[in-house]
Amino acid sequence: MKKILFILLMCLPIISMAKDKKDNSNPKYLTGAVTTIDGRVAFTKEINAPGLSKTDIFNQMLDWAKGRFKPDGKLYSHVSYSNEEEGVIAASAEEYIIFSSSALSLDRTRIYYQLLINTKDGKCDLMMTRIRYWYDEARDGGEKYSAEEWITDDMALNKKKTKLAPICGKFRRETIDLKDELFQSAASALGQKFLDTTPEAAPQSVPMQKLQPAIKINASAELKEVGLEQLPSNLNEIAALGRITLTASNGEEIEIKADNWSGFGKMFNKNVSYLLIDQSRIAATALMEQSDTYKISFYTDDNSKASVVIECKKAMSQKMTAEELKSLNQNADTSKQYTMYIGEVTKTLMR
Repeated sequence: MKKILFILLMCLPIISMAKDKKDNSNPKYLTGAVTTIDGRVAFTKEINAPGLSKTDIFNQMLDWAKGRFKPDGKLYSHVSYSNEEEGVIAASAEEYIIFSSSALSLDRTRIYYQLLINTKDGKCDLMMTRIRYWYDEARDGGEKYSAEEWITDDMALNKKKTKLAPICGKFRRETIDLKDELFQSAASALGQKFLDTTPEAAPQSVPMQKLQPAIKINASAELKEVGLEQLPSNLNEIAALGRITLTASNGEEIEIKADNWSGFGKMFNKNVSYLLIDQSRIAATALMEQSDTYKISFYTDDNSKASVVIECKKAMSQKMTAEELKSLNQNADTSKQYTMYIGEVTKTLMR
């Protein structure tokens, strides 16, 4: 019997489902990560969706909320209020947060919160608030806490504010992760309206040979504003034989690959451009996440001056699955994680 028990204990690390130990000093969870409004813990997020009407956004968010907040066994999540004229949706949530789980133990808390969605023309405001916890409910009724008394800076951080506190800290960390997942899910649902419009010019494999642009470019001429229809039809080939750069509104510039360019499309009667960025490219991802406007510049051969410049206003971003990538960009490595950035084309220039 002892031998069997010893073998079982040796196997526990293999069959354990415990979460990986997380860094309690990660700045993401430290000072300022938990915000309050009128003394109540509240997380907010604004999602911009230029070109979408209040009605479009309301309907999309209502569909998402009905799918996200619904009863599940003993947990009763639901959409508690919706008013299309006001553009307001409210959901009441009851879920479990799992701190750790193994063959012998389960550490979790029940979390309650409200999600308020306020839709307007071109944008959507989210607020996660009224957060409460019911911890260790199976033991003598458990313990109940509010976010205001349990996950604020004073309670959930050490005195130096350099790391999470031992007990309250795990509630703070997992609540912030839940908030991030929730807001990303809402943004993805809204972004799907943009992705339903397939890019008109998805990149194709580029032969390794000299190709002539569909329109002759005079590299020595001055940049002049032109219509989108006047640009070369083979920008992918130009980028593959030359180079392509991405410039933020603050002037920061980085070089990207030809297959990051995913062509043009139409979105609500507006011209848009598509960029597909590998999330492991930290500099490119940071530039796109922090910029509301940007430029995509194409250089032919070894020219130091851009031959084509496309100025854009960021409209939406969307994380892409492998299946979506196969239909949009055959050159993409489906083992990697990508984000599709959709930008409204505000100006096009060519030499």
